[in-house]
Amino acid sequence: MSAPIDNAAMLAILWDERAITGTMLRFGRSLDLGDWTACRRCLADELEVDFERLTGLAPVRAPAEALTHFGACILSPMRRHHVYSNFSIRLDGDEAAATVYMTARHWKATDLGSSVYNQYGWYEVGFARSGEGWRITRLKHDFQWVEGNNALFEMNDPNVVAAVTRLFKPDGS
Repeated sequence: MSAPIDNAAMLAILWDERAITGTMLRFGRSLDLGDWTACRRCLADELEVDFERLTGLAPVRAPAEALTHFGACILSPMRRHHVYSNFSIRLDGDEAAATVYMTARHWKATDLGSSVYNQYGWYEVGFARSGEGWRITRLKHDFQWVEGNNALFEMNDPNVVAAVTRLFKPDGS
């Protein structure tokens, strides 16, 4: 049986969990608003990005600017709405890990099929405490199912191709 936690320790745990939740919620809101400066503030300078389910490309370590540029290129042509829930946060000093359920809805007028594309799943997220608060150090996007028209993500658009290359293939391979 573990030793009881005193009130100060419990308060610190709750405060950190709330701050981590806030970082993740600001991240989602920044995606929805297209506020790429606010998105960047949620991220560590460099982070692990695993969007293999979305892109088919292996996870990478990349500068935060490459991820925000990718987000701007792929998401800006459409309206989007991210909802996060079921936060499961595990603290370890100045680092933390979380599983965060997500529903990501996307809409764009099109004459090539459905105007919606929705993802249902979760993020596996790493965080580190910095002088400015908790920042995302790892982001694994893992959906369980999707519905709608994934062609709304214009993966052949030259700007998206360049952003994918910058993020996932920085050596140009």
